[in-house]
Amino acid sequence: MRLAILLTCHNRRDTTLACLRALHACPLPPEWAFDVFLVDDGSTDGTGSAVRRAFPATIVIDGDGTLFWNGGMRVAFARAMEQDYPAYLWLNDDTLLAPA
Repeated sequence: MRLAILLTCHNRRDTTLACLRALHACPLPPEWAFDVFLVDDGSTDGTGSAVRRAFPATIVIDGDGTLFWNGGMRVAFARAMEQDYPAYLWLNDDTLLAPA
């Protein structure tokens, strides 16, 4: 089972990185995997490049700063839907998932 995880951010580098660290720390059953789609909507604090360095498998989509949360999530969802995942998780970048 492959899951698409969708996020949008703007100038929240530390918050976004903490979210992704918590996400990657969550154990999954061996038959599960996920891909992360992150829209960086015009951040000027280096969020996109920091994510690319720390989590190189993350698909970072650059926005121009006019998408806001809803527009960014639509862009991430549309990009993920190109691969036809069986499940999608919309995740706020200020959410810290706890390992089970």
